Amino acid sequence: MWEIPLYLIVVSILTLVISLVSTIKLQKYFIAPIILFVVLNIPTVVIPMFYNVGWKAILGWAILYTLISLLISFIVWSIRKRKHLPKNV
Repeated sequence: MWEIPLYLIVVSILTLVISLVSTIKLQKYFIAPIILFVVLNIPTVVIPMFYNVGWKAILGWAILYTLISLLISFIVWSIRKRKHLPKNV
């Protein structure tokens, strides 16, 4: 059952890359979490068909990585907002 640890490693890197690219380059702050939630729920349906694993754990990981992506998007958004605020002296 080496697929699950590989899935978790690849998905964590994928989450970081998609979140940073969509927020920094494209300035679309909520697209990455939505895309990640949809894409990560595909294995939630497919993996239990072939292996004797529950779907609840994989769904939990998909939700966790979606929340991490939302957190990354919020942090980048707040940094950009703080950078572009006019300074009142």
